[in-house]
Amino acid sequence: MAKEKLLFIGHISIDHVKNIWGENLQLGGAALYASLGAKVLYDNVKIISAVGKDFKHLNFIHSTFPGSIIKVVNVPTTFFRINYDEKFKATYDVVKLGAGAKITIKDLPKHWIKDDVFIHLAPINPLKAKKFVEHIKKISSNVWVSINSSPDYLEKRENRRILRNLMKQVDLMVLNDYEAMALAETDSLIHAVNVLKARRLAVTLGQLGAIMVENGKIQMIPALSGLTVTSKDTTGAGDTWCGSLLAAYIQTKDWMKSVVAACLISAIKCLDWGFEKIKKLRFKNMEEIVLHVLSLSQKNKQLTLEEFLDKTF
Repeated sequence: MAKEKLLFIGHISIDHVKNIWGENLQLGGAALYASLGAKVLYDNVKIISAVGKDFKHLNFIHSTFPGSIIKVVNVPTTFFRINYDEKFKATYDVVKLGAGAKITIKDLPKHWIKDDVFIHLAPINPLKAKKFVEHIKKISSNVWVSINSSPDYLEKRENRRILRNLMKQVDLMVLNDYEAMALAETDSLIHAVNVLKARRLAVTLGQLGAIMVENGKIQMIPALSGLTVTSKDTTGAGDTWCGSLLAAYIQTKDWMKSVVAACLISAIKCLDWGFEKIKKLRFKNMEEIVLHVLSLSQKNKQLTLEEFLDKTF
């Protein structure tokens, strides 16, 4: 197994989610979802975040991600109230960054910034993301840094300018189709993919898969997420996708396999509230993921390869 450390920096939150299936108060935050997505495939995962003194889940965080740095500050934990319509389009009715706003570059130990560490910046204020990237690259220019953003950070022109510049400096930028068009200031995804300049760019397309752009070459990678049943909660799906993608890439060094893994794990996450479906899920390889999704589609228990072959043949 690869020895690299996978580090996620960003928000841990409490989310009040409402959709067609009901309402739920649950743990959330981009950094937590990304970390849990990665943990499905890879063990050496850590988080840097900040929570308030009101946060009651530190034992879960530290037991799931040993060695993580979770700063406890004297402001409330980040809180989101999210309302989804029948098509699972989200409206953030309440956004209280609280403790999340207290995450700074001082929270990232210098001895963690080295060549065998993959650092992912989950959605944070673009100016703060810029400071993190500059800080990391100043210490070691070879450290892998990837980022993703969120629609609310793309509303301001200055934020878009900062993110477009960051795309040229980091190793991977992850956006969904809406974010790519917003960042490129166009209503054409094809135009956005062509004009956005990045070392590597991944644009997620929901159940269709993703577009990967590397060295000017565009590749469409279809997903297999249609094997799963109707979603119950899509909160954090994109962040789960990011974490799974990086964990799969560390192990396979193959973007096509990594995108497929990310799409499947993200789809599994959406089958229940929050991250209930993935918090204890662990796979050793792509084969096990596919078999698990097949078992879900057949409403059976997870099958081993031997059981699957016996049943099929």
